[in-house]
Amino acid sequence: MLMWLIATVVVFGGVALANVAVAVREPDYRRASALSGLGCLIWGGISVGTLTGMPDAWFWGLGRPAVLLVFLAASSGLGHAVSPREAWETLVEGWLQMAGLVGFAWILVREQNWLPVREDVAWTLAWLLPVLLMSSFACGIAVRAERGQRRAAAMAVAAAVLALLGDVLALATRTEAGIPLWAASAVVMAQSTVWDAGNVFRNPVLAIRPRRLRWWQLPIPFAALLVLFPGQPADPVTGVLLTGISIAVFANMIGQSGQSERLWDDLTARSELYEELLEDTQDVILQVDDFGVIEFANPASQRVLGMRPEQLVGTTLMDYLHRDDQRMAGTVAGAPQWRRGEQRVETRFLPVLPGVPAEVPEPPRQQGVLGNLWAAHESRWRVIEWGITPRDDGGAVLVGRDVSDRVRMQGELLDAAQTDSLTGLLNRTAFLEAVNTRLAAGEPVAVMFIDLDNFKEVNDTMGHAEGDRLLHRAAECLRQAAGPGDAVARLGGDEFAVMPASATEDAARAAADAVVTAFNGFDESAHGRPSVSASLGLVIADPAVTRTAREVLRDADLAMYRAKQRGGAGVVDFEPWMSERVMEHHRLRGDLETAVRDESLSLYLQPVVDLHTRQWEGFEALVRWPVGAETWSPAQFLPVAEESGLIVPMGAWVLRESLRQLAGWRDPRLGMAVNVSAQQLVGTDFYDITMEALTDSGIAPDRLTLEITEQAAIQDLGRTASRLELLRSEGVHVAIDDFGTGFSSLQYLSRLPVDILKIDRKFVWGLGQQAEDDVLVRSMLGLAAELGLEVIAEGVETRRQAELLLEYGCRLAQGFLFSPPRPIEELRASDPFVSPAPPMLAMPYPRPSSDQPVTG
Repeated sequence: MLMWLIATVVVFGGVALANVAVAVREPDYRRASALSGLGCLIWGGISVGTLTGMPDAWFWGLGRPAVLLVFLAASSGLGHAVSPREAWETLVEGWLQMAGLVGFAWILVREQNWLPVREDVAWTLAWLLPVLLMSSFACGIAVRAERGQRRAAAMAVAAAVLALLGDVLALATRTEAGIPLWAASAVVMAQSTVWDAGNVFRNPVLAIRPRRLRWWQLPIPFAALLVLFPGQPADPVTGVLLTGISIAVFANMIGQSGQSERLWDDLTARSELYEELLEDTQDVILQVDDFGVIEFANPASQRVLGMRPEQLVGTTLMDYLHRDDQRMAGTVAGAPQWRRGEQRVETRFLPVLPGVPAEVPEPPRQQGVLGNLWAAHESRWRVIEWGITPRDDGGAVLVGRDVSDRVRMQGELLDAAQTDSLTGLLNRTAFLEAVNTRLAAGEPVAVMFIDLDNFKEVNDTMGHAEGDRLLHRAAECLRQAAGPGDAVARLGGDEFAVMPASATEDAARAAADAVVTAFNGFDESAHGRPSVSASLGLVIADPAVTRTAREVLRDADLAMYRAKQRGGAGVVDFEPWMSERVMEHHRLRGDLETAVRDESLSLYLQPVVDLHTRQWEGFEALVRWPVGAETWSPAQFLPVAEESGLIVPMGAWVLRESLRQLAGWRDPRLGMAVNVSAQQLVGTDFYDITMEALTDSGIAPDRLTLEITEQAAIQDLGRTASRLELLRSEGVHVAIDDFGTGFSSLQYLSRLPVDILKIDRKFVWGLGQQAEDDVLVRSMLGLAAELGLEVIAEGVETRRQAELLLEYGCRLAQGFLFSPPRPIEELRASDPFVSPAPPMLAMPYPRPSSDQPVTG
């Protein structure tokens, strides 16, 4: 007896001290080690009590349950971190093995009478149920747990087996025989709780993969032992049948578990493949329910959306969408039209992270019209293109791709297509679109057409760099003068336009005045060159009357032109008569174009007279336009011809027709003078046209005189001089028409290949009446004589004017005194001689020799 007491005290005391030492040395294991040591002390105490005569009721009814509670606390409780389903499956799997094996072993032992049990302690077997449950759970964990947790669970199973063996020995033989097994069980259990450190039973990591049942895991095969070693006489047929049925059931279970394992492996392989695909795909994949709650997100969400999958799952898709794009949330919520099939939607997505505001201010829209709805590169919004596929069980699968770069490039292209590259304002196309949009909405539209005054002079004299600077400055003035929501555009060149947000008469007028005021003095760096101001035309268009933006812009342009006619630097409102005048101008141009094409113009000739002999020296060809019963003079249609470019074909016709008529004249000495416009002179084919007309008519080049004005000659002086010199080298004469009314620069006379000067009629009209005109005419005649030029006086209407011209030395003249312009048929019927000169004018005057130029 003493030996048992010493052994019990030494074993249980040593284990308790070892656990205390571990608790002191390892803080992480302190709680488990301390409770394990306490459990060993209690177990050792009740074992000593049993050896010294403690009643069995105290040992089995109080001591053993106390030990179980302490060790249960040491392992932090069973199944705290597993679901009820996982705990139940773990307990069942362990019970099949532990309880079945113990039960069959007990039956076998009892049937064979190997260990007789004392009847007086049979009631204590009730405590076996909690021990078996704990042992079964530990066994289930040992089978299903991950590798890192199997050791502690296996130790717990070993401790339970040792304790059960000790109990069996104590019950079957004598109490003292179970003490060594109990001590060994205490040592193993204490060690298992130390290794466990409260993790296995508190946070078990169980394999979800189904495990194949093994033969040794179930006690059914041991049923054969009942047949081989029957304890009592029994029916062998029944035993064989029961054994066969048990084995068949177990074999079927083994097969089913194997099939489940194979299906699980196949499912796992497919799942791994899908996970790899989800991880490798460049598109984000979201699974949402009918309410837009995100149930799944693949790893690409980190790269595409800027949020990890675990941050997205459980949140609502609407939380991240731009407020203008949240219609997609309604689509996901099960709209009937979406249910018909897959949809593709573009939305703006903003990651909602800690410390980041959910909303980001968007860039302002350009001028309040047009422009991009957003600029993705200027904010944190990401533009995502979603493919939405509905699921049969509700919700949808969304596949998203970041298209922010594409949208940004589209925005840049749209800006480039709608923006003026020099000033950054809207261009003509974008402005017209904005006006058309408002007209289509049935709203009145106010439009200002702005043109810079004197800009061409600045551009020509200071260069294009200075011109571009002025355009930038003008655009800035318009931006400052425009109100919020106004559309500001550069139409081209120095033309701008503004569409105010309000089209009321007062608001539009105030906006126009603000623009004019902004341009007053805006060109602060003129420094001697012409200062630039702005002329502005204003129109308020009614959509019921004006249908298109081009019509509105045309009316504003007409009003602007009227402002320029008034001196510029002001604003003029559009009036209907302006449009009527333009329409009349267009009709006139169309009719004139038809007349030129059909050669239905008329040619009148005015003779040039020798004042000394009163003989015709030639003619000046003057074009007329028969319009109905009237015949229009050049002053009525030449401005239209010059503006439209019809002056070029008209001048070519006049040249050909005048030479053709001259070829039929009876006097081969007479010449022909033809007026040439600036547009004809700049043409590259003017020389060819002239020479072809001379060749076709058979007229000698020295009988042709080309009359040009001073202003036409100086528009491109170098090119004009070279082309006239080329014709002059062929024998064609050149005359300066209306001399004295233009710049009258001696520099131009010295550079131009000129033969004749024609004194304008306004100087001839004042001869004998205004002394300054007499001085000017004498000066012109003296200058021409010094330069060796012939002179022709135009507009001679009185005999007194003719006498003074002859007195001052002018030989040639033309005017109504001698003959008005008439058709060639009338001239043919008239006398080529006028009334003889009065005696006081019969003074000798040399007639030009045949090699001298004869005017036409």
